[in-house]
Amino acid sequence: MTTVYERQPPGGPGVHVLAIGVGKYPHLIGGGKKLTDNPIGLGQLSSPPLSVKAVVDWFLGSLGQAPAAFSNPVTPLGSVEALASADAPLEVAAPAGPVQLEPATRDNVQAAFETWLARVVADTGNIGVFYFCGHGVMVADHYLLLEDFGKSSVLPWEKAFDMSNTMRAVERDARGALFFFVDACREVSKDIALTLGANPLALKGVDLKKPVLRSSSSVIEATGEGKLAFAVEGKVSRFTEALLTAMSGYCGVKGPGSATWDVDGEIIAGAVRKLLEKGNKTAKRRQVSDQTISGDSVPLLRLPTPPLVKVELDLTPEQMRVLSMMYLLSAKGVRKDHPGAKGAFVVEVPRGMYSVGATALANQFGELLYEDQDLIPPWFAFTMQAPQP
Repeated sequence: MTTVYERQPPGGPGVHVLAIGVGKYPHLIGGGKKLTDNPIGLGQLSSPPLSVKAVVDWFLGSLGQAPAAFSNPVTPLGSVEALASADAPLEVAAPAGPVQLEPATRDNVQAAFETWLARVVADTGNIGVFYFCGHGVMVADHYLLLEDFGKSSVLPWEKAFDMSNTMRAVERDARGALFFFVDACREVSKDIALTLGANPLALKGVDLKKPVLRSSSSVIEATGEGKLAFAVEGKVSRFTEALLTAMSGYCGVKGPGSATWDVDGEIIAGAVRKLLEKGNKTAKRRQVSDQTISGDSVPLLRLPTPPLVKVELDLTPEQMRVLSMMYLLSAKGVRKDHPGAKGAFVVEVPRGMYSVGATALANQFGELLYEDQDLIPPWFAFTMQAPQP
């Protein structure tokens, strides 16, 4: 296991993170070592090491007051435990200096999980964050594959773990809030379903005699049951990019009398879903996240500034747009203009009520005006229709 950061002294409520990224699978297709008897069509991944590093960097960014990083003055960062499997050892910049992450083998992940869980349960006000990016498959439960999956031809599945039952176990130990971000495919495998013994253990056994204790649980997964998750080769995955974007100032709600804009699991889930929807407009393959939000509303983030909205305004037909001036007008009278000749109007503005419109530059059409548009983060897209001459 690799402890990247632990707050000193460690006492008091905190956010405790366990982040795992698995891109190197020596016993799957292209791994370079003895191929497991049934690799179920799986090979190497370039995205997980980049994605887990992005997650760790985002949480640690708060320590240096970096913009667009983790922020929660009520429950600050308590610890970060991380593992990564890649072709070359992965290094992250920790407060005490560069730290090389240990590979995400089954034994290393088990040790890191037990350390993480002990921290999470130490205080009822703690928040636990579990992040995984790598190969996953579904049968009745969601199984996640670790670096040494397939090392044993007799028991290949002993180097994976049952994520579904791991979450059920953690919910019976931790009294605080839990956030599970699972960036893995959930395609149902008939090969596994028809193989007795292909059911890996959870990272902790589930004692069903124990009640569920956690105050809240947010399970946000990259894709729905039976579906695939995607990434562009050599880049952070689509889900992780949407997740980090959402949490970097593009969602949040300000409660009555509050000084911060709070971000709980339900708000994160909605923002991630909308950002993936935005990406689906240009991506070759569609991806829709899946969420299960339970219990109280517990903010993972408490942001000091209003959330921003990614705005995309356009006007059709194109011959009318090039003769127009599109604009946004806030309730406070702040106006932003954009010549239609430069294409669609892409801008970021604080959340709020706006008037949206377009003015013809050569009297080709009357002014278009749409008042009282509620621009809700993270994304607002609207195409105005100009009348034909």
